Amino acid sequence: MWSSSATALTAFFLLSDSVSAITTTITQTTEVVYTTIQPAPQTKVVYTTIQAFQESEDGKVYLPAPPKPVSAAAISSKAPSISTTIPSGIFFSGYASGSGLPTGSGLHFGTGTGGIRPTGGIPKNNTYSTVTVRRTRTASGQSSASKSSTPNTLSAVIRPASSSKPTSVASLSKSFSASATKASSTVAPKPASTGIPFLRGVNLGGWLVLEKWMNNEAFSEAFSSASDQFTFDQLPGAAAALEQHWSTFFTEDDIKTIAATGINALRIPIGFWAYDNTNTKYLKGADVYLEKAIGWARTAGLKVWVDCHGSPGSQNGFDNSGKAGAVDWQQSQNLDASISVLKTMATKYGSNKYADVVVGLQMVNEPVSWGNNKIETTQSWTEKAYNAVRAVTENKNMMIAMHDGFVGAGKWTDLATKIIGSGSKTAFGVDTHLYQVFNAEDKVLTQSQHITKACSWSNDLKNANKVMPTFVGEWSPATDICVNPDGSTTAGTSCSAKGCQCQSGDFDKWNDKMIVQVRRFTEAQLDVFESSSSGYFMWAAKGPGGWGFLNGIKKGVIPNPVTDRKYPGQCGGKMRREVRGNLGREAEAW
Repeated sequence: MWSSSATALTAFFLLSDSVSAITTTITQTTEVVYTTIQPAPQTKVVYTTIQAFQESEDGKVYLPAPPKPVSAAAISSKAPSISTTIPSGIFFSGYASGSGLPTGSGLHFGTGTGGIRPTGGIPKNNTYSTVTVRRTRTASGQSSASKSSTPNTLSAVIRPASSSKPTSVASLSKSFSASATKASSTVAPKPASTGIPFLRGVNLGGWLVLEKWMNNEAFSEAFSSASDQFTFDQLPGAAAALEQHWSTFFTEDDIKTIAATGINALRIPIGFWAYDNTNTKYLKGADVYLEKAIGWARTAGLKVWVDCHGSPGSQNGFDNSGKAGAVDWQQSQNLDASISVLKTMATKYGSNKYADVVVGLQMVNEPVSWGNNKIETTQSWTEKAYNAVRAVTENKNMMIAMHDGFVGAGKWTDLATKIIGSGSKTAFGVDTHLYQVFNAEDKVLTQSQHITKACSWSNDLKNANKVMPTFVGEWSPATDICVNPDGSTTAGTSCSAKGCQCQSGDFDKWNDKMIVQVRRFTEAQLDVFESSSSGYFMWAAKGPGGWGFLNGIKKGVIPNPVTDRKYPGQCGGKMRREVRGNLGREAEAW
């Protein structure tokens, strides 16, 4: 377990030699938030540190001398009076390198809860790793300057979880003077967040791959006869209609709105035909808008997970593959075509040009493991495709991921171990989709039973995440429940009792009791994903009714920010992870 008490937190003061060149001072602000769940009342504690760097005009960053700690006694005298423990997910490691991010020398893979957030005490003689929230740059015209010290401030803001304003503030600030270490002895590349953070994301579904149930407006009038992207693209006027849809369905303002909710990543589905529509009837052009979205994400500080959502021949026969009906992906020519397209995508999005924003490339979305598809073929193809794609990927930190084929992430650990070998643990990841609305066994559950089932996902996710980064690439607040006037729930999509309301009904008319029940289920899922996976993406940012993230934020069924909780501890445990910012380079993640 993490060592307890706030006295374990250490503030650092960074000293720097000046650089004999015109320099830019980079001020890095770090914010770590952790929350007590028990005992009540729930309390949030925010720690903020500020560090300064210098960047010369040649693009090199000169790190300051090793940090000098504020004494534990000094911190203790100003620390919060509440009893707190440090949550899993706050990393401790050796002295910072690169863009001011920790090297990970104090991180041990496979301990505690496993995966991306191991447990354990603070390693001795190691620094407290920081989480970057923002950087500002100030130009300096000095050609040389004397050695100087820069103050470091540690502030603890204590507030009830339900409040957005601090109720009390304890802060301390201290400066030190000491002999500086020669700055030029530690040179790092120009700062770039090229690692994979813990991903709190949403899917931009229904945008670059049409799905009729999500895109009623696009499939109206002259396009009402179309059932999927394949049939849509063959109708007269399809090119203009697609352009209209692409340019309006998602805009930069939408991305800004999403970013303001605490989301830090976008999973963007796109079809293979955007890169090669040879001998097909699909229309190209969607990749132009993916490029726009990547730019918007970069500006907003979000990461992007590029998802090849539709594969040659259709990997599942669902409309989300681009073509509903036959499943012909595992025909040899289609498997080869898949690899060809993925190499094109990896060459582009895996280049260093995109290293600061594109963190993942998903090779296939939801290939089924029945009928014409065999899981053995899927997995053997995955190894072959991974090697081909990795060979053309310039950014070796970009994760290459594969959907689990509906057999569960645990069935992929052997292959992942083989693929990863002695290499980076972030090289290959698995995507699993967790819903409780499609299967017959889920349609008979009350909301409390849905929550219990969501909590039960934790062990499987943790076990898979110990071996390979495991992501919940799709999930939803949707269930088939009805809420009675007394707040109790029953399974179903209709009810006859006076005042009873069902989740399948008009979203705009959901009452407070329905909102409470959906919020409870949403938070339980998020708690599991936060504690047991490497990240998650809700389906979808824009969707009908309760399927829409932005709708849910407005209605209050999704926390805003996504780390907020009204119903903590539903799955047990005294502490949940809540870190804002980039967890940094791949070394910290594993």
